[in-house]
Amino acid sequence: MHSLDSKPLLDEDANNLLKSVLSRFNPSYGLGNMSPSIYDTAWVSMITKDSQWLFPDAFHYVLGQQDPSGGWKSSSITDSISNTLSALLSMKRHELDDATLSVRIRNAELYLASQLNSWDVSKAERVGFEVTIPTMLSLLSGLGIDFSFPQCSYLMHLNSEKLLKLSPEKVYQSRTPILHSLEGLIGHLDFNCLAHHKRHGSFMASPSSTAAYLMYASAWDDDCENYLKEVLSRSEINGKGSVPCAWPTTFFELSWIVCNLHDGGFDFKNLNPESVSAVVEILKEGIEAGDGVVGFAMDTGEDADDSSKVLTALHHLGTHKSLEPLCKAFELESHFQCYPYERNPSMTVQCNILSALLEVGASEPTRDEKFAESVLKAVRFISETWWTTNSEIKDKWHDSTYYVYLLIAQSLSKFMLLFNQGHFAGFPEILVQTKTPIALFQILIRILQSQKSNGSWGSCEETAYALLALTKLASLPFVSIMRNIIQKAIHSGYDFLQLGLMGSQDSEDQVCLWIDKVNYRIPSVSYSYILAALHAAARPIPDSALVTGELDRLIHIPVKRVSGFLHFCRKMPLFQNCEDWQLLGYIAEGYLYMPILEEVRKTVSGREGMPYAEFIPFGWTSANAMHKKYSCPQNSFALMNMCLVTFQIDEFFDSVVQVQGTPALPTLRRALDNIFNALNLGHDIKYFDCGDGPYSHMVQHMHKYISFILNYPTSQKAAYYDKAHLRQELKAFILSMIQQVEDNTIYAAQSSWETVLNPAASYLKWVRTLGAESVSGLCVSSLLICHLSPDIDVFRTPELKFIAQDCITHMCAVCRIWNDWGGRKRDAAERNINGINFPEFAGMTEVEIKEEMRRISDYERRCLHASLGEFRKRAKEVMGDTQGDNLADAFALFFNGCEVFNAIYELKDISAWRPSSLNGQ
Repeated sequence: MHSLDSKPLLDEDANNLLKSVLSRFNPSYGLGNMSPSIYDTAWVSMITKDSQWLFPDAFHYVLGQQDPSGGWKSSSITDSISNTLSALLSMKRHELDDATLSVRIRNAELYLASQLNSWDVSKAERVGFEVTIPTMLSLLSGLGIDFSFPQCSYLMHLNSEKLLKLSPEKVYQSRTPILHSLEGLIGHLDFNCLAHHKRHGSFMASPSSTAAYLMYASAWDDDCENYLKEVLSRSEINGKGSVPCAWPTTFFELSWIVCNLHDGGFDFKNLNPESVSAVVEILKEGIEAGDGVVGFAMDTGEDADDSSKVLTALHHLGTHKSLEPLCKAFELESHFQCYPYERNPSMTVQCNILSALLEVGASEPTRDEKFAESVLKAVRFISETWWTTNSEIKDKWHDSTYYVYLLIAQSLSKFMLLFNQGHFAGFPEILVQTKTPIALFQILIRILQSQKSNGSWGSCEETAYALLALTKLASLPFVSIMRNIIQKAIHSGYDFLQLGLMGSQDSEDQVCLWIDKVNYRIPSVSYSYILAALHAAARPIPDSALVTGELDRLIHIPVKRVSGFLHFCRKMPLFQNCEDWQLLGYIAEGYLYMPILEEVRKTVSGREGMPYAEFIPFGWTSANAMHKKYSCPQNSFALMNMCLVTFQIDEFFDSVVQVQGTPALPTLRRALDNIFNALNLGHDIKYFDCGDGPYSHMVQHMHKYISFILNYPTSQKAAYYDKAHLRQELKAFILSMIQQVEDNTIYAAQSSWETVLNPAASYLKWVRTLGAESVSGLCVSSLLICHLSPDIDVFRTPELKFIAQDCITHMCAVCRIWNDWGGRKRDAAERNINGINFPEFAGMTEVEIKEEMRRISDYERRCLHASLGEFRKRAKEVMGDTQGDNLADAFALFFNGCEVFNAIYELKDISAWRPSSLNGQ
């Protein structure tokens, strides 16, 4: 790793950064340096005074940014729509003075129609978009321009929900965050009733909101005009006539810079004391003026994000302020809100609050039970959200996944290390033993897998996020097994950042990642992340394997077993494109699930020494990570549980029922019928009478397995059809076990066991029916289906249900083939029917049989992939692109996991042998 030879240079860079930021400070307003916003500039360009356009330069700036496509393009479709709507509205209002705008207007209309037609409203995450976009559509309609698009009704539903929360009286009386988006309430409010909410000439420091007030209030306001003139003069460096989406951003900018420098390891004692003192005074004044909480600038309305950051920054600078006002203002029953009336909670806000609680709160001398409750609330929200969220977590304040990774890594790593030292001892064990470490380990894997060949993760800013996250994750004892690859990744990222700062490579550095009404960037904050990452990456990575404490008792990743497992996995062609460190990560992650899988084992069977126990979690962690679709841990855990229990059912029939012989089978069949008849009638089988006959213990075992699967917690809210389908497949699976015992008894009585003499069906029919059912895939997939979408059928149409079942059947046939191949020696020793014993393979050598099985499984895979392609296509057509893709991706986890087990069985039989066979009986 790099030495700290560059430390004085980085200190100088940090000093220059603070000096530059503070040089822009205006005592009357504050400071800020956001990137230009077409959206806000267009609103400012529509202001008239004395029948004259007040800011003509703003309109010229907007026109100069129109793309040849006709729109005002952005990396986000929502931003492109907002920018083009506001620009089009401005052009329509300017059209009376400039007839040449007609072509521009027509091109903008065509661009908007295209964008709106493909817009997925459910994925939009912009401040107030559910009020601003409908209002602009309405204003344009009044000017003769109307748009119709597929998700218009859903947008208007969101609009109605938002407006219901914001009655005019409430807005007139209280300073709510909607004052930042007054332009979205044109036609819903009397703007003459809002003057008392103005602060320093603006409404929540928003140029567009302030512009709307000037346009729709009957009395002119000189303060607002002066504010906008100040914003334009301050923003001229970014383009004459442009304005940002917020100004000033004093507390946001300063607190983030301070926290970033601290997180990177900078010592403020080595920085310019005058600059540090100035920052302290500005932040202190803000927090005291707000009685312990602040907004992003003075008098902009308090929010939890800026409040927690300012409190943390002041703590780092040696000034302590109580956290009590923060918790009092923003703590709810299950999480912390960022501001009142928000539509949904923010993951990054929870992380910033948790960091404040752990940094600032840990030093408070009067820490009490309430403090621990607040910490637990934040940790639980973060960990549980990660546990249940498919794909990537989308945050309302930032577009980069790596920013979310960073904040989770920073806050949860701090929590885990404090727990390791003996703090928070009473917290739920599953949280600190399983869910939190899995979240952190998965973030580590995702960051490492997404690093580009040039060492970056995209822009310099995103690369800084990733590097800072890696330096935090490297401190955790349970990731020590990944230390070498972490070092390598940090080294490569460090080199990229240095080259990027010298301007010797394209670093996509103009990308706007932060979210307001549209995306924006703040160069000084971005630069502070880069300096922090360089400083942190230049420090030696500690050997976290040497860190001991409470986590040693809860989390154990056996290094020697992982190494042996890795050697085994390297033999599988399935993983030929994976690097060793990836497989190491998939294996190690699997061990993090072992404690909760162990609880399931104890609950269901209590059997010790299961040969398949360690393969089960790896099957699903590798399937999830290697394809980078990232289904949530909850889905993986559900599949692990089903595999564990169905393996035990198979083992129960093989080692208990088979040994007892066919006399037990009628009793089991009758009990099975009675249990499922009761279930189908809606009866509770908790106290089902298992009898007291000679086979009652078998019925008790069967009842326990059935109860566990059908009462699996996350499937209880599934739709009736999906739960009924699970019952059908579970019963079919157990019946296949019973039938298999009968067939094996007949087969064992043959004088020769090379070939099944009187099979009940052809190999094709057997492998797709009884054979497929007995490998449990149909049953496992049906639980996943119940688990995926509560309350409504997962597959909405009969066609989707049919195609899904076709996909599962093809996969189960492949599983049957390779399960048979892997278990051929055990089946021969135990006299069990195996697919290779069917007449179709008579007279063939083992090598020839394997080749034929491979050809058959390849055929089934081709059928499967064709069916999966059709499934994804139809799911998107029925449910929309986003929901259809999400369902197909979650559904694909099952197939990816099955292929891992197929690859395992091709090399090794992981099923338990019957004791009599092991003893040579």
